[in-house]
Amino acid sequence: MRFEREAVDLAEGQHGVVATWQLRALGMLKQELPRLRDSPRWTLRSDRVLARSGAPHTDEQALMAAVLDASPGAAIAGPSAAWMWGVPGFPLRPIHVVRHRGVARRPSSLAVVHEVVDLHPTQIRVVRGITVISPGRLVCELAATHTHRAERVLDWLWTERLLDGRTFRLTVGQLAGRGRPGSTFLRELDAARGPGYVPPASGLERRFMAICDFPMARQVDAGGDEWCGRVDFKDPELPLIVEVQSEKYHTALVDKAADTARKARLEAAGFVVVEVWDVEVWHHPDVVRERIRSARWALLTRSA
Repeated sequence: MRFEREAVDLAEGQHGVVATWQLRALGMLKQELPRLRDSPRWTLRSDRVLARSGAPHTDEQALMAAVLDASPGAAIAGPSAAWMWGVPGFPLRPIHVVRHRGVARRPSSLAVVHEVVDLHPTQIRVVRGITVISPGRLVCELAATHTHRAERVLDWLWTERLLDGRTFRLTVGQLAGRGRPGSTFLRELDAARGPGYVPPASGLERRFMAICDFPMARQVDAGGDEWCGRVDFKDPELPLIVEVQSEKYHTALVDKAADTARKARLEAAGFVVVEVWDVEVWHHPDVVRERIRSARWALLTRSA
């Protein structure tokens, strides 16, 4: 059969699936497609996508088939893109795909298709051979559809080094236009993350930030002429440091010894170190707040 070898080669690089529009681009005639569809060597995934018979049914194959079924230039988007990037809490299915408006009109039986006019080439990535929207565009999409989760996803992606301030700002500039849902919120997210911004490293740090009464700089290098280490939180004006300790990681004898030596170095450099524990942060926020207030008061009265 004409183009059989080309179809097999394409499928091998696409998780076992191939689109009929790809075969047409190779020169296969429309009247030749039924023979391929009827071949026992191929299985229909949709009217436009065929899979090699015997190829494993994997999540990646489902994603690849959804992209191919949508149109040339389509990409995984929305919650499915978050799943591909590894963001916790997002489902793979139903699979969401974005495509340029006007490229194709036919609906997809394999995906929820979103048509847009602003899908920029810089907003497309390839993950495991599958086109997916960039982390920056993902946050911009969530700002319009999942506002309550967008900021957390932004910080998670930043922590995982999947985006940074420059790439996020570029995407916001491309997408945050007048009348677009979530644009104001996106600009606020961008403005709050200036040069030197360090995202929260964990849910524990985010919880501490939520309950603390005073502004604190996060993940700061402490020490003067002699570097003492990177601390969890530091008062921007007072020589006050707050270390958020976890019962899981800081109760072994070796951890206690390291923490004691670290605290001694910080205190020798002139800092007051307040230690709070994860159980207190999660369940006894008043205890945490009072401990910090007391340390601040002691420093203020000492310098008065």
